[in-house]
Amino acid sequence: MTDPETTQKSQVLCKHCCHPIPHGARICSICSSYQNCFSFIPFSSTILALLTALISVIGIVIPSLYGIFHTPQSEASLTMPSIDGTTLRVTAVNTGDAPASLIRAWVSSDLLAGATKVKLRNDDDALLVPGHKLLVFDIIPLLDEQGSYQHSLEMMSYITQNKPGPSTKVRFHVLQSDGRFAIQEFALSADDLFKLFRANADRCSAIDKVNFENGCIGAGVSADEP
Repeated sequence: MTDPETTQKSQVLCKHCCHPIPHGARICSICSSYQNCFSFIPFSSTILALLTALISVIGIVIPSLYGIFHTPQSEASLTMPSIDGTTLRVTAVNTGDAPASLIRAWVSSDLLAGATKVKLRNDDDALLVPGHKLLVFDIIPLLDEQGSYQHSLEMMSYITQNKPGPSTKVRFHVLQSDGRFAIQEFALSADDLFKLFRANADRCSAIDKVNFENGCIGAGVSADEP
């Protein structure tokens, strides 16, 4: 037979309803209240249901409020330029949540004519959506085959003498979604210019007449040659 005194010692009173419960019990079997640190918070199935519903509503309302008070904005920039002959590759990075746009690209140079074209191969890439993507341009200097070849030799002399080439920069006009704009520029080295002129000389070798669209403006292969 269980000693009543021992039974009494193995029980404690519920912190909320004061009903005897086993010593060490975490939840009262009568009022379902917690006996540990949560005892000061009146958890019940009803309150838990209300809290769950409140959290769900907050999860729906906060994004909506964010959309009302937040104006999407772009943060676009260009980086990692690389030259491969007459091909220029640039990575566009937009860390914002709205698209930016590339307005134009051009060359500023002590050597190349101001009319040198920097053409984006795919016009759709001018829209710089959030994220990152590769932009590919064609640099088209207004030179004939002989002029391109002579310039390539000139750049070779700069390279062998370990001297910087004539100042040549490709500039980009980037417009953000809120109207801010920035002009970014990348300098071309003597080695970049050497590759550019050699590639342009090769391209012009197949052109038999003046062609301002592709940049070759002088003698290449004569139309009379087989």
